[in-house]
Amino acid sequence: MLNCKICNYKQIKFFHKIKIYSYYLCARCQTLFLTPIPSSSNIANFYKKNFQYPAGVTNEKLIRFRASVILKNLKKMNSNGKTLLDIGSGFGYFIDEAQKIDLKVTGIEPSKNLFSTLNKHLIKVEIKNLDFEQYYAQNTLKKFDFVTIIHTIEHVRNPKTIINKALKLLKPGGVLYIETPNLDSHLFRVEKYNYTFLTPPDHIWLFSKKSFHYILQDNLKIQIEKISSYSFPEHFMGILKYFFKKRILTGHPEFISGSESKKQMLKLVQHDKKRTLTSFKYLVVDKFFAPLLTPLLNLGIYGSILELYIRKK
Repeated sequence: MLNCKICNYKQIKFFHKIKIYSYYLCARCQTLFLTPIPSSSNIANFYKKNFQYPAGVTNEKLIRFRASVILKNLKKMNSNGKTLLDIGSGFGYFIDEAQKIDLKVTGIEPSKNLFSTLNKHLIKVEIKNLDFEQYYAQNTLKKFDFVTIIHTIEHVRNPKTIINKALKLLKPGGVLYIETPNLDSHLFRVEKYNYTFLTPPDHIWLFSKKSFHYILQDNLKIQIEKISSYSFPEHFMGILKYFFKKRILTGHPEFISGSESKKQMLKLVQHDKKRTLTSFKYLVVDKFFAPLLTPLLNLGIYGSILELYIRKK
C-alpha cells in the first residue's frame, strides 16, 4: 500500500497522469507527489543532461527583484548575518544580488546546462556544480547565517532530509528561507490537471502550508518567523483565462450536446477566444488590472508561491 512520505498517511489517492508519470495526493498533509519517486541516479542524469530552465533567462529582472526582497527580509531577521548558502542557484542571479550587499555567498547547482550558462554570463560567485547531498557530505562543519532553497525543494527525492540537513548548516539565530509553488493556491484550484507547476519529472513534489507543518513538526530547535505567499500578474491572467474559457463553453450548447464535430467546436472556441480575449486582455486587463488585482490572490496565504522564513534557535 502506498503511503505519504511527508506524514506517513496511508490513504493517498491517485490525482493525475502525465505521460508515464503519475501524481498522487495526500488528503492529510495536502501534498502532491510523483509515484514512484525517481531514483537518485535518474534524477542526477536528468539534471546533468536534460534539464532546461529558459524562464530563468527571460525572467532575470524579476528574479533579481525578488532576490532583493528576500535578502532585505533576511537581513532584518539577522542583521549581523554575513554568510549565505544558496541551494539550487540556477543562473546565479540571486547570489549575484546577495554579493552586492556584501554577503559572502556559496552556491550549489547540479545542472551542468545551467552551470555552463552561468559561466558564460561571467557572474563572479562561488558556485559548485554538485547536488546538496554531495555538498553536505563534504562540508558538515561549515556553518552559515542564511540558507536559501528557492524553487528547489520540489525537485529533490527527500525534502524532509534536505530541510533538516540545511538547518544543521545554520548557525544559532540563522535563517532558512524556502520558496516553492503553493498547492493551497487559487491557481491550483482553478487549473487543477493543467496546473502550471505540474511538470514531471522535475517537479516531484508540490507542497501546501500543511505539508511544512508535518515536515517541521519534530524539529524543536526552530521557529517559523514568517509564512506567506505571493503571485505574479500572469497567475491572475491564468485564472481569468480559465473563467473566460468556461464561459465560452457554457455559451455553446452544441459543444456540450455533441451535435457539432470536434473540428467545428474548436473553431468556435478559437473564434470566441480571439474575439473576447485578444483585444480586451492585452489592452486593459493584462497591462492595468492584472498588476492591481494580483495581490488579492495572496490573501489567506492562497497566492501562487509559498514562502517560509525559519529561524534556528
